[in-house]
Amino acid sequence: MKERLTNNLGLKILAVVLAIFMWLIMVNVSNPLMTETRTVAVEMVNENILEKSNLTYELQGKNTVTVSYEVRVRDQYRITASDFYAFADLSQLYDVTGSIPVQVEIANDSVRSLIEGTPTVKPGVVQIKTEPLQRKRFDLRPHTVGTEQEGYALGQVTLNPGYVYVTGAVSDVGQISSAGVELKIDGINSDQDGSARVKFYDANDNELNLGAEVKLNIEEVDYHVTILNVKNLALDFQVSGEVEDGYRFTGVECNVKSVSVEGLKAALASVNTLTIPDSLLNVDGATGDIQVEVDLTEILPDNITMANDSATAAVVTLKVEPLTVKEVEYNLADVRFEGGRENYSYYFEYDSVTLQIRGLAEDLDRIRADDITLTMDVTGMGAGIHPARFTVFLRDGFELVGQSPVMIHVEDLNAESEESDTSAEDADSGQDSHGSGAGGEKETE
Repeated sequence: MKERLTNNLGLKILAVVLAIFMWLIMVNVSNPLMTETRTVAVEMVNENILEKSNLTYELQGKNTVTVSYEVRVRDQYRITASDFYAFADLSQLYDVTGSIPVQVEIANDSVRSLIEGTPTVKPGVVQIKTEPLQRKRFDLRPHTVGTEQEGYALGQVTLNPGYVYVTGAVSDVGQISSAGVELKIDGINSDQDGSARVKFYDANDNELNLGAEVKLNIEEVDYHVTILNVKNLALDFQVSGEVEDGYRFTGVECNVKSVSVEGLKAALASVNTLTIPDSLLNVDGATGDIQVEVDLTEILPDNITMANDSATAAVVTLKVEPLTVKEVEYNLADVRFEGGRENYSYYFEYDSVTLQIRGLAEDLDRIRADDITLTMDVTGMGAGIHPARFTVFLRDGFELVGQSPVMIHVEDLNAESEESDTSAEDADSGQDSHGSGAGGEKETE
């Protein structure tokens, strides 16, 4: 067998080539008919028929058909799928099965004469599913992507128009939870204007792709993004009222030290603190701490708002503590006299005086005699024994409420000297009288 195949191999190849050549000559000479096919997309027409009935449709299966036609061999290459127009007229819908016959036409007049007979189409029908049509309004929401430059915050976003109307099958429109536009704000530090396409989102804010079946009255909307300056403000507390006697207001504690606010540059220029007014912080008659919850948004200046990451409420504690009394011994040798006279001597009957000082317990634990100064005005005070009345100087936060009784002795040093001189003169005078009598007596003798 091998020998039979390989014997005269050149002659056998030549015979095959000649056979093909002869076949081509015969075909071109006879130019026989042949059946060709093209895949053509089906166009749905007269959709307004369903719209008038407030219906929409969904195509079931493929949207293409196969068009078969007869053409001469030499002309087959001249015909393409675009030379045919296949369509399904919705006005011919058979409601029971949802079928519409497919019709095909030759769209290119130049190839009409090349086709023998009438083209056929397979399948001959397309299937659709009708569904009630819904038109619904959705307010548009901005969806921002990215983060603005540090020191700036996203302000108001204006969309024009602020809503759209969506038309589509009930099942499609029912998937839409919201409609909006996506705005990229990464790194921006100034206002922005532009336009953006409308997008649909489900209940979890995931973007929906509903295709061309869902239609919008407008595809794009214009937007304006306002970028605000951000500033950190310390809280300032204004407190009014008087606590109950025997108590003292000692200060303010707050769970919020500062807040971040945002606004236009001009609005923030003159604002450095956020003041909580005394109308909200009052300690009248208080005998213990007072706690007040303040809504910080209510005390913001005009045209300023809270930044997104800042606290909007603060708990303010007005501290009120009871006062106590402590006795402190003070060395009277340290008393400073005012208005004393050089010829007078001043001294106390005791070495110390007991002072009753009122203040906060914590402060009283630290008080020392060095923190106290006693002065006494002895101007015009005559010789004798008098009650000692002191002027007491204490550090802030302390109050003198009492003292132990003390008497001061005042002596006139000049009076003592005069008494001494008088006694001496009286003694000398007695001696002189006695001697004179003797002499007299002597003289008399």
